[in-house]
Amino acid sequence: MTTVYIADTGVFVRCGGPDKSKFQRLRRALQQAGVSLRIPQRVYQELGGNPAADKYPSGDIPYADGFEDGWIVVAEELDYANPLVSTVMDEVRRFIANETDRDEDIIEKADTALVGLAAQVLDTGEADHVVLLTTDKPAGRAAEALLPQHGFSDSIEFRYVSVAYLESLTADEFW
Repeated sequence: MTTVYIADTGVFVRCGGPDKSKFQRLRRALQQAGVSLRIPQRVYQELGGNPAADKYPSGDIPYADGFEDGWIVVAEELDYANPLVSTVMDEVRRFIANETDRDEDIIEKADTALVGLAAQVLDTGEADHVVLLTTDKPAGRAAEALLPQHGFSDSIEFRYVSVAYLESLTADEFW
């Protein structure tokens, strides 16, 4: 089974930066397991990077070592022409709006991009399992509720990245 790990901005914010123990624990766990975190370009932008630059990282991104070491990877642009990707992203926006009682127009695009990337990775066959690491419970629940409706039953797993999760994280989480 091929698993892809996708992370949101909140994971890095919750880590507190490269000099913090939670960040180092995340880095160490991923490197020991030999896997990387994939982030949508929207997340990269939120972290301060410029996805239009020729080489990652760029801007004032505080996680440059993660990109240089390869345990954080910026995903290719989402294929919005793929009906599955665009449909899932629309459904995620509606799901989050309904769950949080907010207007659809103010739902963060990075939240929909997380689940859109999961759909794209599964649809292209790049992976048969996606683990979504996020601090955004509505986005995680949207992924678990909506992707099975598109034929990806048992293919998505949402892990809520709490402080406790980061403080006890080991490579075992990624095997």
